Amino acid sequence: MKRTICTYNEKAKLNYKLRNLITPCLGGLELFLKNVKDNISDSFPTIIDYLKNFYEKVENYDVSIDSDYEILVQYSKILNGSKNHVLSLVNYTKYNPESIDDEIEIDTKDLVRTFTQFEYIFMKSLLEIMNREETIEYIKKLSEEVSLSRRDPNNYVDSFIESTDRFKNNLARWQMQECVTGPLDEERLLYKVKKCEWADALRDFDSDLCYAMLCYSDFEGAKNLNPSFILTRKKTLMMGDDYCDFCYHDTRTDKDLSHPSKNEFEDLG
Repeated sequence: MKRTICTYNEKAKLNYKLRNLITPCLGGLELFLKNVKDNISDSFPTIIDYLKNFYEKVENYDVSIDSDYEILVQYSKILNGSKNHVLSLVNYTKYNPESIDDEIEIDTKDLVRTFTQFEYIFMKSLLEIMNREETIEYIKKLSEEVSLSRRDPNNYVDSFIESTDRFKNNLARWQMQECVTGPLDEERLLYKVKKCEWADALRDFDSDLCYAMLCYSDFEGAKNLNPSFILTRKKTLMMGDDYCDFCYHDTRTDKDLSHPSKNEFEDLG
């Protein structure tokens, strides 16, 4: 049975505090810088110089935010510039709240663009210190580590019915994807994404880097639902395909793990 998980709404809005946008963006940058410093310390100064040069060109907004970041506080130009970059991407002047702690109605597209393009810029800085293939692999590893860090047995589900309910609850608020599932049985769950604003927001950027940054971690994400779940996928909107063809397999019952045919996904509409 086909089940609609989420519908896309071009005009969707969310009540959001800008602080709750700035904080995770800067937190992601801090995590990235810490990873580079810990693993490729010789190249860390090159990354810092690249980001300084990029962020100093961003328009300055008269907005301050407290921070206790270990690395960012050592580089005020990057700290302030990255904050300004978040505000630029979200179209701050369109909303112009009295405080970043005011809950205001923000176009969901602006939020998605900010989260995705902000991360892309600092991930792209890796091209300054390694070749493209190495950069893609580094981003994949980093995104995988982030996914693993979110694994919590208290959040495991035991069936695909539970997982689809969770998908629906998470996506319905944003209304930035068009997704359907089916058929649903104990062995596998087909999950088709026909439109995705995250992919659209990065349409003009390097698709391989974007895939590594946002889509690759879906494979570990399947195990975050349940360690017995495995994801197979051959198509993604991020890589220019006409839809994403997720299939979740429950290895407790599905021993074959073969990916569904194109016809099975097309039957979902």
